[in-house]
Amino acid sequence: MTKPASISINEIIGKLSDALDKEYLKGYFGIPDSTEKIELFETAFGVKLPVSFKTFLRHFDGGFIPDGKAAGLIASGEFEEAEWNSFRFLSIDKIINDYERLYLDDWKLADGFKGFYPYIPFGMTADGEKLVFVDNSLQETESKVFLALHDSPASGWFVVADNFTELLINFYNTGGDPGLLDCDTKATAENALKLLGSREEEKEDPREIIKRTTAYLELFPDNPVKYTIRGDAYGELKQYKNAQADFNKSLDLDPKMALAYYCRGSLLLSLNRARQALIDLDSAHQLEPGDAYYLNGRAEAFFALKKMKKALADCNRAIEIDNRYFSAYYLRRKIYTTLGETEKAEADARVIEELLGEDE
Repeated sequence: MTKPASISINEIIGKLSDALDKEYLKGYFGIPDSTEKIELFETAFGVKLPVSFKTFLRHFDGGFIPDGKAAGLIASGEFEEAEWNSFRFLSIDKIINDYERLYLDDWKLADGFKGFYPYIPFGMTADGEKLVFVDNSLQETESKVFLALHDSPASGWFVVADNFTELLINFYNTGGDPGLLDCDTKATAENALKLLGSREEEKEDPREIIKRTTAYLELFPDNPVKYTIRGDAYGELKQYKNAQADFNKSLDLDPKMALAYYCRGSLLLSLNRARQALIDLDSAHQLEPGDAYYLNGRAEAFFALKKMKKALADCNRAIEIDNRYFSAYYLRRKIYTTLGETEKAEADARVIEELLGEDE
């Protein structure tokens, strides 16, 4: 297939709209969703869609043009089956849900990548293969369109269009079935990852975390994990009322969420409210008794309350569970020092030094 002539995204959208209005093409496209939802998606996940595709979404919220087989399915009332058997663009809601699932699974992601999850699904072929963009946050040009073969790593995907505009032109010219135009077999979806991985610091910045999780909670308001993450970020910025409100909300949504109890307890401990903190930190431990992290948290509360034997017992148990757990050795050294057991404190200091040396 030869490359289509170069025209703008607005021109090809205009041609497609006109053909659909005049029924030169019979298509099924969603009513445009709000620009706000597109922006929420980008903010929540720290990624950028190509401008041309966002322009498309503001005219059509996904859609497809059925071939003869799909038209027959529609005529018999099997619309979803017709959609699944057609080349189609995803709605913004489907993009959000599919992207979230892929990023939670680190789908096709190269080992060691630490940036925001970079592969954004936006379309499907009639055979059920995904069409993806690579996050456009730092790319100088719009992302190429990759055919994300389900049985291949990202290095094995290949380009079907140099950009979304080109794909849409092919879609229009072929009446809804653009085929697979291999524009550049040397380009792979992994080419941009080194650049995108440099966003690790931005990913960990508490202000950015608050911004992203707030957008995420606009999309998924009942996610207790995200409230806990945002609460922790508020705590880092010493916005304690906001932090506690988020931890409370997490536990309203999931009363058995150990991490939320731990985070709320740690916050209370930092505010010198050790007795209240102990209740939460003990709850975290009771929910996950085999977790050294939560045991050490409860030990911190016992230490603050000067209950040294209980604090020491928790530290010892935490170290039994994980004999390389730095924080447990650090707290146990403080306990031994307080109890005047100098030799034991010095032994823990040596272990701490060894662990620090291994991290260098």
